[in-house]
Amino acid sequence: MSIWLIAVIVVVAIAILALLAVSAQKAKKRRELERMRLSERAGGHRNEAEVHASKAEEHEQAAREAAERAERERELADHHGDKAENIERKL
Repeated sequence: MSIWLIAVIVVVAIAILALLAVSAQKAKKRRELERMRLSERAGGHRNEAEVHASKAEEHEQAAREAAERAERERELADHHGDKAENIERKL
């Protein structure tokens, strides 16, 4: 083989290695950007989930209060019903 052919092969091999290195760096940068983007989205989803959980707790508290009010009203209605029956018996 001639020295020129060996030199061309070496230059081509170096060029291919350089292209592979650049390609690997670009792929690494793309993966890093994708990881950051997904991390931001996950943070947004976490915040949204926290808001939903907070609203659910508020609704749960309101439902408990409504149930307590309903129980008090039922007890009051029973009391008034008993009073009405006592009044009717006296009449």
